[in-house]
Amino acid sequence: MLKNLAIIVTSALFFFTSCAVIEKKVFDFTGKGSPTFKRNGKLAEKVIQTDTKAPNTHFALSNPISVNVKDVKPANLSAYTLESYNAHISSNEGNISYTFYNPSTNGYLNDINKKSIVGIKIIKDSMSCKILNYKLIQTTQAKRDPMSIVFLLDHSGSMGDDRANILQEALDSALSYKHPSDEVTIIKFDNKVESLITSTDKSQLRSVLRPTSGLTGYGYATAIQDAIKLGIEEHQKSTLKEKLMVLLTDGCENSSQVARDLVQLVTEAKKAKAVVNTIGFGQYVDVPYLTFISQETGGYYRQLFSRNEISNVFNHTMYRVNNNFKINFSPCMFGDSLKLVTQVKLGDSTYTNERFIFNSFSLGESIELNVLFDVDKYNIKKEYESEIKSFIDFLKKYPNVQVEISGHTDSDADDKHNQKLSQNRADEIKKYMISKGIEAKRISTVGYGESVPKYPNDSPENKAMNRRIEAKIIGK
Repeated sequence: MLKNLAIIVTSALFFFTSCAVIEKKVFDFTGKGSPTFKRNGKLAEKVIQTDTKAPNTHFALSNPISVNVKDVKPANLSAYTLESYNAHISSNEGNISYTFYNPSTNGYLNDINKKSIVGIKIIKDSMSCKILNYKLIQTTQAKRDPMSIVFLLDHSGSMGDDRANILQEALDSALSYKHPSDEVTIIKFDNKVESLITSTDKSQLRSVLRPTSGLTGYGYATAIQDAIKLGIEEHQKSTLKEKLMVLLTDGCENSSQVARDLVQLVTEAKKAKAVVNTIGFGQYVDVPYLTFISQETGGYYRQLFSRNEISNVFNHTMYRVNNNFKINFSPCMFGDSLKLVTQVKLGDSTYTNERFIFNSFSLGESIELNVLFDVDKYNIKKEYESEIKSFIDFLKKYPNVQVEISGHTDSDADDKHNQKLSQNRADEIKKYMISKGIEAKRISTVGYGESVPKYPNDSPENKAMNRRIEAKIIGK
C-alpha cells in the first residue's frame, strides 16, 4: 500500500499526500503527491504555481527534429539512444518499435534498415534463443496503419488553469499529425473521469479543446487508475489492431473508486493489447508507479519539469507513432516475463536495447523454433541444433508442459506432397527431442503443409521462412 506522509498544517488547511490507499498487492510505491485539502466535502488539490527546477542532467523537451543518418558525424552518433516501445508478444507473433533519439537536440534518426540489425534474442532466466525470422518495417505517417489512440489528460486541482490550458493546446497541436483514420479519444480526469469524444475527424476533436477551458468542471483529486480503466474500455470498442494510451499527470493516484487493484488493471490493459505511455510532470509524481504501468504494458515513461515541455510532449508522441522502425518477429521462447535484447550498429557505434515484455504463458500459446529447412528436405541442419536444445531446456524446466510440434512448407510442389513433407519435419524434431531426454508422451506432431503460411510466398527469403517448425502448448 502507498505510504501516507505526515499531515502538514498550512493556513489553517490540512494538506496531506495525494498518494492515498490503493490496492497494489506486492507493489509499494512511495510518491509523495501534491498537497491536498477538502473543498465542498471532497478531496481537492492545491494549485502548483511554479514549475519544478529540472536536474542538471535533464534536457528540456522541444519540438522533434528529423535527422538523416548520413548527415551525422560518426563521433556524434554516440549521443543517440536506441529506445523501444509498443512492445507485444502474443500467440505466434511479436512486435516492437524503435527510435534513435538524441535528448540534447530532440533529434530522431531515420533511414534505419535491416542491414543495421546485428541481432535479436530473447532471454528467460538462464535460457536464451536467437530470433532468426523477423521483418523490419520503416514506419512513416503516410503508410502506417491507423491506430486507436486515447489521451488521458489530468485536470486535477494541482494543474491549475494555466497548465490545463497549455495541456489542451498541446493536444490540439499534435492532432495535426494524426493519420486520417486514427480513432482518437480524449478523456479528462480529476477525481471523476469523463470521455469527451471519440472521432477520426480533427475538427470535431479540436472542438472539445478550443477554446481552452482551464479546469472548468474539474479541479479536485487524481483518479489515474479509473482513467486508465475507461481508456481500456474505449480501446475495446475499436476494431483497429494498434492501440495506444497516453497518460499525462502531475500527481499521484488518490481517488480511484472503480479500478483500485493496480495489478488487475495492468492485466486488463495487456489483454486488450493497450500500450500505455505515461508522462509525469513536476515534482509530485510517483515515478516508479508510472514506470511500472508503462513497462508492463509495453510503453515508455517520460519525465517533464516545465510547462514549456508540456507544449511539445504530444508532438513527440505523434512523431514516434509516425516515424519509427518496427520489427515483427516470431517468438522463440515461452514465458510470462521475457527480456528482448536488440543490437543495432550504425557506423562504428553499436547500440543495445533491453526491454522486458510481459506475456501470458498459457494453453494455446505458440512460438516458432529457430529451425529452417532446405527445399524439399526434412533433415535437421547442424546449425539449428543449439536452438532446439534451448527449447529442450525449457521443457526440462517445466516438466508438466505438453507441446504440439507442427511442420510447415512453402507453396512449391502440390498439397499432398507438402503435407507429408511437413509431417516428416515435425516428426524429425520429435525424434531429436526424445534423443535428448524428453518423454515421447509429452510431444505430439502435426503437418500443416503449405496451408498456414507465416509470410507471403512471394520471394525466396519468405519461402525459406515458411519452411519452419512451430511449438504450441497443449497441456500444463
